[in-house]
Amino acid sequence: MLIRFREKMKFHRADLVESSAQLGNPGCGWYHVYTFTAQPPKDGRPVEEEVWLDESCRGEGLALVLIDLKAFRSSPLSPEALAHIRRILEFFRRNGMEIILRFVYDTEGKGMEREPFTLSMVKRHMEQAGGVIGAYMRDILVLQGIFVGNWGEMHGSKFLDEASLWELTDTLYRVTEGKCFLAVRTPAQWRKIMSNPGIRPGLGERLGLFNDGIFGSSTDLGTYGSQSRDEAGEKGSWSRREELDWQAQFLEGVPNGGEILSGESPVGYRQAAEELAQMHVSYLNSIYHPEQLDYWRREQAREDCWAGLSGYEYIGRHLGYRFCVLDVTEKKGKELQITVENSGFGNLCREAECFLKTEDGSGREAYHRLDTDARQWRSGRETLLRTEMPGEIKAGSRLSLLLKRKSDGRILRFANQEAGDSLLLGVFETL
Repeated sequence: MLIRFREKMKFHRADLVESSAQLGNPGCGWYHVYTFTAQPPKDGRPVEEEVWLDESCRGEGLALVLIDLKAFRSSPLSPEALAHIRRILEFFRRNGMEIILRFVYDTEGKGMEREPFTLSMVKRHMEQAGGVIGAYMRDILVLQGIFVGNWGEMHGSKFLDEASLWELTDTLYRVTEGKCFLAVRTPAQWRKIMSNPGIRPGLGERLGLFNDGIFGSSTDLGTYGSQSRDEAGEKGSWSRREELDWQAQFLEGVPNGGEILSGESPVGYRQAAEELAQMHVSYLNSIYHPEQLDYWRREQAREDCWAGLSGYEYIGRHLGYRFCVLDVTEKKGKELQITVENSGFGNLCREAECFLKTEDGSGREAYHRLDTDARQWRSGRETLLRTEMPGEIKAGSRLSLLLKRKSDGRILRFANQEAGDSLLLGVFETL
């Protein structure tokens, strides 16, 4: 497509076609669960989960790291345990994997038997853990749960009354200095926490959900309720439809995720995609439940560039954010307008910098940071970027778009065909 530009040049826009490729962007995707005990092996041998990671799952950039604290039910964590937790986190950092972190007292559905006798001991463990994970905030995508409950899933615990729920969440937010995304199990728990008058500033922007019962029943195995919002009240559990609408509105800026379960009948990938988008899901367990995941693998997508891929691939490639440039136009040779769509289920949760890159015929490059926050490129919407035309543009110049995460400089790839680390928007030619 040719667009007139100034008097002596014209802008030849690149073909901006959506791609169905797996982008491998950070902060979203499939994960496996790796379970460790805080008590280190006495003989110093590597735990078997490290061997598993070395042998498989290299295609996944996320890992749910579950650390079992049950050996310290009645005592603070030992120096050896704290050092072991540090080694575990260091191991995943060394392997370039972002961590979904969950501390638990139970891995067999026996939370009441394994958790500490007092709330103060749970808080003590949180304080100790906070001292360790502070150095790994960049590696931790989200910290799930508040340590208690069966499998750490915030059910089956004596510490889930409203007062305890608030106190433990507040402690975890404090010890992580508000630098880590947190997640609770249900929307009702989220609302109870956020209704407390003592809420610390910023918690609402850091608190998401982890749902380990997705599609397991009409209520996602108790994640939702059966009453209407009016019947259950603001702090109660509402019907599935109302809870999905609530999540779509209130949980846009945080990483949400969990596990898919097999219900009475399988859920097709199209229905699943609609609901996962309302949940703003960024990450899912890649092996659980296999019956539902295999159903998606047998389905074939038919939409546009997705035709021929499986439903499982369609779901996986929409986890989290997925940015595609739809159009580029110039306005009177002074302004460039770029339309970006986020077709992913979720949103970018960590700050990124967006650059307009120019390259002349001799290969010299210049970068112009755009005044935009990619965290606001919301799921299911189009965003219009405006920027002044770079002054160094001349015939033969190439114009590209580059997005990279601010915390670690990792490139965030666009979902356009031919996109690499940057996306070619077009070339300036002589009239």
